[in-house]
Order: sequence, then C-alpha cells, then structure tokens
Amino acid sequence: MEKKCAIIIDDDTSVLVTLSKILALEGYVTDTAQSGKEAIEKSNEKRYDLAIIDFRLPDVEGTRLLTAMRERTPRMVKIILTGYPNAENQTDAEDRRADAFLVKPVRMPELLKTIRECMRLRDNPCVQEIANHVEKPVENVVAIGASAGGPKALEQVLSGIPKHQPAAFVVSQHMPNGFTKSLAQRLAMLSSLPVREAIPGDILREGEVLIAPGGFNMELASGGRVHLEKTDETPSPNIDAMMTTTARVYGSRVVGVLLTGMLKDGVRGLKTIKENGGLTMVQDEASSVVYGMPKAAWEAGAADISVNIAEMANQIVIALNKISRPRIEV
Repeated sequence: MEKKCAIIIDDDTSVLVTLSKILALEGYVTDTAQSGKEAIEKSNEKRYDLAIIDFRLPDVEGTRLLTAMRERTPRMVKIILTGYPNAENQTDAEDRRADAFLVKPVRMPELLKTIRECMRLRDNPCVQEIANHVEKPVENVVAIGASAGGPKALEQVLSGIPKHQPAAFVVSQHMPNGFTKSLAQRLAMLSSLPVREAIPGDILREGEVLIAPGGFNMELASGGRVHLEKTDETPSPNIDAMMTTTARVYGSRVVGVLLTGMLKDGVRGLKTIKENGGLTMVQDEASSVVYGMPKAAWEAGAADISVNIAEMANQIVIALNKISRPRIEV
C-alpha cells in the first residue's frame, strides 16, 4: 500500500522534528519547510496528502499558503497551527478552506485525532458532495484584464483589496502556459484574498480570485461555472472572452478593470460590461507600463473612469459597494 505524504511547515526546528517523528509512526512520509517560499517550491514538485502549517511564518501568514499550494494538491488536508488564536485568524483559515484550526501548544492525541478525522472526511465522497452544495451563490464579479506590466499592477491591486469582499474575482493576464501558475502563487502570498489558477470544473466563490491559466481562455457560464477553452491565439488568455461572458451572466453586477498592456484586447469586453449596466475603469497613462489597452478603451468610451494604479484597489471597493446595494423595484 502506497504511503501517504505530508509536509510540515514551521520555522521552529523542534516542531518539525517532533511532528515528523509522530507522523512517521502514523505511516506518513514527511517533508519539512521553514518558510512559505520553501513550502511552495516543494509543493510544486510533489503531491501531498496532508499539510500542517504554522500560522506565523517568517515570510507570510500560513493561511495564505492554503490557496497558493492548492495548485498541485487540491485534495490535500490542511491543518493550521497557531499561537495567536483569535476570531479573525480562525475566520481567515476557514475562508481559505483550512480543514482544521488548532491552538498551540497542541496535545499530540488531539492532533492525531484531528488528522484522522480530516482524512476520513476527505476520502468520503458523500461528505464531499454535501460540501460542494453549501457555497453562497456569487452575485457580483470583478473582471480584471492585463498584459505588459500586468503582474506588478496585479500585485498592487490585489494586495490593496481588503478580505471579505462581496464578489468573486476573475483575472486574464496575457502570459504563456506555465507562467500563470507561479503568478497565482505569488499573488496568493501577497493578497488578503485567496488567489489561485483556475482549473476545469471550477465554480466562482465569493471573495476568491481565479487566474486564467496560460494557453486557455476563461469564460463564465450560468451559475458561475468556469469554462477553460484551450487556444493557440496570441495574446492569450483572451480578455474580451472573459469580460463579455461575465457581462452576459452577471449583467449590471460586474466591475470591469483594464490594466496596463499593448494592443486592444479587453476593449470590446469592457464596453459590453458597461452596456449591460456594470461599472468600468482603466489604468491611467501615468501609471501604465504600456498605455495601449487602457487608452483604446478610454477613447472608445468603454470606461467610466481612468485611475492611477495606486488608487485602483480603493476604486474597485467603491464600485463593489455601488453594485452591491439592494435594487429598489419601481
């Protein structure tokens, strides 16, 4: 029988040694990491069944690894350990789909009981089916398109948006296959929002950011279902495809954002969002690396406002507050 693999992520060497010995007795092959960066690198090379993650790491909050590490290990059981227990930290862990949140110092019988129970639930298809139907339906969507200079712009935007936003976020960044995965992982480390690369069969979740994988166009369908269409076109992922389908499904409940980049991809999509009653904005010339897409959209009348990248996160939050207000029927 193939042994299960676990990774223990903690900057305390004594914790790594102790937990490695205990998990070995449980039949696990264990790896260790002392930083978020090291954990990401190892999770990109190997699939894990279990991760035990310290909340306070030298380079990142451990909860941000929950989505950053999901790329290769979507069914991995994730347990957060913390010496800083409070309601906000626990809510953050739950929002990012931690399977358990335990307070240090943890008694070993309690930890082992938690691991066994979480693994049992993971492997029970009936429980998984129930879990898949408790998500709150998404009502609002923020659709962001970017090209040249986009990764840095996305870092600034997503790191500035507070957690618990009343919307799902979808992003199409012109980038080759293989590069969007590392982009999503970096953004997950920087953002208060869970960020990950989209996978086939995804359904939008409120407060989560999905990045279109390189070489695929991401389109939205009824119920917030995500369709990924393989494409050989350049540039890709196509921003127009993402924005136009988002507008058709969510109508006036969309905020469209077009960041720095060349050519005109996103102009038609932004215009469709605006025509359906959504709110639209572009990055201004002063803060754009390449003022191509934003300029084309602005000149076409597809954008409501032009915004400096330093203010973009705040303007997105303001726009979300506007589209999230209850509609009064006349």
